[in-house]
Amino acid sequence: VEQCTPEPDPRYMVCSNKNLTFDSECHMDREACWCRRRKPQCGNPSFRTLRLDYYGECKQLTKCQDFEMEQFPLRMSNWLFKVMEELARRNELDGDYVEMLKSAEKDKNHVDAVIWKFCDLDVHPQDRFVTRRELLFVVATIKPMEHCLAPFLDICDANKDRKISLHEWGGCLGLDQGKIQDKCGAVHKKNKGRK
Repeated sequence: VEQCTPEPDPRYMVCSNKNLTFDSECHMDREACWCRRRKPQCGNPSFRTLRLDYYGECKQLTKCQDFEMEQFPLRMSNWLFKVMEELARRNELDGDYVEMLKSAEKDKNHVDAVIWKFCDLDVHPQDRFVTRRELLFVVATIKPMEHCLAPFLDICDANKDRKISLHEWGGCLGLDQGKIQDKCGAVHKKNKGRK
Protein backbone atom coordinates (compact mmCIF):
# COMPACT_ATOMS: atom_id res chain seq x y z
CA VAL A 1 0.00 0.00 0.00
CA GLU A 2 1.56 3.26 -1.10
CA GLN A 3 -1.26 5.58 0.00
CA CYS A 4 -3.26 5.53 3.21
CA THR A 5 -6.39 7.54 3.75
CA PRO A 6 -5.72 10.35 6.21
CA GLU A 7 -7.42 9.55 9.52
CA PRO A 8 -8.35 12.67 11.49
CA ASP A 9 -10.28 10.57 14.02
CA PRO A 10 -7.94 9.58 16.90
CA ARG A 11 -9.93 6.37 17.45
CA TYR A 12 -8.13 4.91 14.42
CA MET A 13 -4.68 5.40 15.94
CA VAL A 14 -2.63 2.30 16.71
CA CYS A 15 0.35 1.68 18.94
CA SER A 16 3.12 -0.45 17.47
CA ASN A 17 5.43 -2.90 19.20
CA LYS A 18 8.08 -0.13 18.95
CA ASN A 19 5.87 2.08 21.18
CA LEU A 20 5.21 4.48 18.30
CA THR A 21 1.75 5.80 17.49
CA PHE A 22 0.54 5.68 13.88
CA ASP A 23 -2.56 7.36 12.47
CA SER A 24 -4.02 3.98 11.46
CA GLU A 25 -3.12 0.33 10.86
CA CYS A 26 -2.64 1.22 7.22
CA HIS A 27 0.03 3.79 8.07
CA MET A 28 1.85 1.34 10.34
CA ASP A 29 1.66 -1.55 7.85
CA ARG A 30 2.84 0.71 5.02
CA GLU A 31 5.89 1.76 7.05
CA ALA A 32 6.75 -1.85 7.88
CA CYS A 33 6.36 -2.84 4.23
CA TRP A 34 8.61 -0.02 3.02
CA CYS A 35 11.28 -1.11 5.48
CA ARG A 36 11.02 -4.83 4.64
CA ARG A 37 11.42 -3.92 0.97
CA ARG A 38 14.25 -1.47 1.78
CA LYS A 39 12.42 1.41 0.10
CA PRO A 40 13.80 4.93 0.56
CA GLN A 41 10.58 5.98 2.35
CA CYS A 42 11.51 3.70 5.27
CA GLY A 43 11.88 5.87 8.38
CA ASN A 44 13.98 3.37 10.36
CA PRO A 45 15.38 -0.04 9.30
CA SER A 46 14.21 -1.57 12.59
CA PHE A 47 10.62 -0.98 11.41
CA ARG A 48 10.88 -4.16 9.30
CA THR A 49 9.53 -5.97 12.36
CA LEU A 50 6.86 -3.37 13.11
CA ARG A 51 3.54 -4.86 14.18
CA LEU A 52 0.38 -3.90 16.04
CA ASP A 53 0.66 -3.89 19.82
CA TYR A 54 -2.71 -2.36 20.64
CA TYR A 55 -5.43 -0.08 19.32
CA GLY A 56 -5.25 3.56 20.35
CA GLU A 57 -2.51 6.07 20.95
CA CYS A 58 0.58 4.73 22.71
CA LYS A 59 0.63 5.39 26.41
CA GLN A 60 2.67 4.37 29.40
CA LEU A 61 1.17 1.08 30.56
CA THR A 62 1.72 0.34 34.22
CA LYS A 63 3.24 -2.93 35.34
CA CYS A 64 0.75 -5.53 36.52
CA GLN A 65 1.18 -5.86 40.27
CA ASP A 66 1.14 -9.24 42.03
CA PHE A 67 -2.20 -8.57 43.74
CA GLU A 68 -3.74 -7.60 40.37
CA MET A 69 -2.44 -10.80 38.78
CA GLU A 70 -3.97 -12.81 41.64
CA GLN A 71 -7.35 -11.13 41.03
CA PHE A 72 -7.15 -11.40 37.25
CA PRO A 73 -8.58 -14.94 36.76
CA LEU A 74 -11.79 -14.02 38.61
CA ARG A 75 -12.09 -10.67 36.78
CA MET A 76 -11.53 -12.40 33.44
CA SER A 77 -14.07 -15.19 34.13
CA ASN A 78 -16.69 -12.66 35.22
CA TRP A 79 -15.97 -10.45 32.21
CA LEU A 80 -16.28 -13.41 29.79
CA PHE A 81 -19.59 -14.32 31.39
CA LYS A 82 -20.85 -10.72 30.99
CA VAL A 83 -19.76 -10.66 27.33
CA MET A 84 -21.57 -13.93 26.75
CA GLU A 85 -24.73 -12.56 28.40
CA GLU A 86 -24.59 -9.42 26.26
CA LEU A 87 -24.17 -11.43 23.05
CA ALA A 88 -27.17 -13.56 24.02
CA ARG A 89 -29.21 -10.43 24.77
CA ARG A 90 -28.43 -9.21 21.23
CA ASN A 91 -29.26 -12.64 19.76
CA GLU A 92 -25.66 -12.97 18.56
CA LEU A 93 -24.89 -16.21 20.42
CA ASP A 94 -25.34 -19.49 18.55
CA GLY A 95 -27.52 -22.31 19.92
CA ASP A 96 -24.83 -24.46 21.55
CA TYR A 97 -23.28 -21.37 23.09
CA VAL A 98 -26.68 -20.40 24.54
CA GLU A 99 -26.73 -23.77 26.31
CA MET A 100 -23.23 -23.07 27.63
CA LEU A 101 -24.45 -19.68 28.91
CA LYS A 102 -27.31 -21.36 30.79
CA SER A 103 -24.78 -23.67 32.40
CA ALA A 104 -22.45 -20.76 33.23
CA GLU A 105 -25.33 -18.90 34.91
CA LYS A 106 -25.70 -21.73 37.44
CA ASP A 107 -21.97 -21.86 38.22
CA LYS A 108 -20.28 -19.11 40.25
CA ASN A 109 -16.97 -19.84 38.46
CA HIS A 110 -18.64 -19.51 35.04
CA VAL A 111 -16.72 -22.54 33.73
CA ASP A 112 -18.68 -22.73 30.48
CA ALA A 113 -18.11 -19.02 29.79
CA VAL A 114 -14.35 -19.64 30.06
CA ILE A 115 -14.62 -22.66 27.73
CA TRP A 116 -16.85 -20.68 25.33
CA LYS A 117 -14.20 -17.98 24.89
CA PHE A 118 -11.53 -20.59 24.25
CA CYS A 119 -13.72 -22.18 21.54
CA ASP A 120 -14.49 -18.72 20.14
CA LEU A 121 -10.78 -17.88 19.88
CA ASP A 122 -9.72 -21.25 18.42
CA VAL A 123 -10.64 -20.48 14.82
CA HIS A 124 -7.71 -20.77 12.43
CA PRO A 125 -7.00 -23.61 12.58
CA GLN A 126 -9.56 -25.20 14.88
CA ASP A 127 -6.99 -27.42 16.55
CA ARG A 128 -7.81 -27.13 20.28
CA PHE A 129 -5.03 -24.59 20.76
CA VAL A 130 -5.19 -20.81 20.83
CA THR A 131 -2.11 -19.28 19.21
CA ARG A 132 -0.63 -15.81 19.56
CA ARG A 133 -2.10 -14.97 16.16
CA GLU A 134 -5.58 -16.01 17.30
CA LEU A 135 -5.17 -13.86 20.42
CA LEU A 136 -3.87 -10.80 18.56
CA PHE A 137 -7.20 -9.01 18.11
CA VAL A 138 -8.30 -9.60 21.71
CA VAL A 139 -4.97 -8.42 23.11
CA ALA A 140 -4.81 -5.39 20.79
CA THR A 141 -8.34 -4.38 21.77
CA ILE A 142 -8.13 -4.87 25.53
CA LYS A 143 -4.46 -4.24 26.39
CA PRO A 144 -4.72 -0.44 26.84
CA MET A 145 -7.55 -0.94 29.36
CA GLU A 146 -6.30 -4.11 31.05
CA HIS A 147 -2.55 -4.02 31.56
CA CYS A 148 -2.47 -7.51 33.16
CA LEU A 149 -3.79 -9.28 30.05
CA ALA A 150 -0.51 -9.85 28.16
CA PRO A 151 1.50 -11.07 31.17
CA PHE A 152 -1.46 -13.23 32.20
CA LEU A 153 -1.58 -14.91 28.78
CA ASP A 154 2.17 -15.52 29.00
CA ILE A 155 1.55 -17.37 32.28
CA CYS A 156 -1.28 -19.37 30.66
CA ASP A 157 1.19 -20.79 28.15
CA ALA A 158 2.66 -23.05 30.83
CA ASN A 159 4.89 -25.08 28.50
CA LYS A 160 6.03 -21.97 26.55
CA ASP A 161 5.16 -23.41 23.13
CA ARG A 162 3.47 -20.13 22.03
CA LYS A 163 0.01 -21.68 22.06
CA ILE A 164 -2.48 -22.26 24.84
CA SER A 165 -4.33 -25.55 25.21
CA LEU A 166 -7.82 -25.77 26.70
CA HIS A 167 -6.38 -27.22 29.91
CA GLU A 168 -3.76 -24.44 30.15
CA TRP A 169 -6.53 -21.86 29.54
CA GLY A 170 -8.78 -23.35 32.20
CA GLY A 171 -5.91 -23.84 34.63
CA CYS A 172 -4.72 -20.25 34.48
CA LEU A 173 -8.31 -19.05 34.92
CA GLY A 174 -8.54 -21.10 38.10
CA LEU A 175 -10.85 -23.86 36.90
CA ASP A 176 -10.82 -27.31 38.43
CA GLN A 177 -9.18 -29.50 35.76
CA GLY A 178 -11.91 -32.11 36.29
CA LYS A 179 -14.57 -29.59 35.18
CA ILE A 180 -12.85 -28.65 31.92
CA GLN A 181 -14.60 -30.44 29.08
CA ASP A 182 -13.78 -29.95 25.44
CA LYS A 183 -17.03 -28.61 24.03
CA CYS A 184 -15.36 -26.93 21.07
CA GLY A 185 -15.52 -29.89 18.72
CA ALA A 186 -19.30 -30.14 18.61
CA VAL A 187 -19.73 -26.38 18.32
CA HIS A 188 -17.12 -26.01 15.57
CA LYS A 189 -18.59 -28.97 13.66
CA LYS A 190 -22.09 -27.46 13.77
CA ASN A 191 -20.80 -24.03 12.76
CA LYS A 192 -18.98 -25.52 9.74
CA GLY A 193 -22.24 -27.20 8.68
CA ARG A 194 -24.06 -23.85 8.71
CA LYS A 195 -21.65 -22.18 6.26
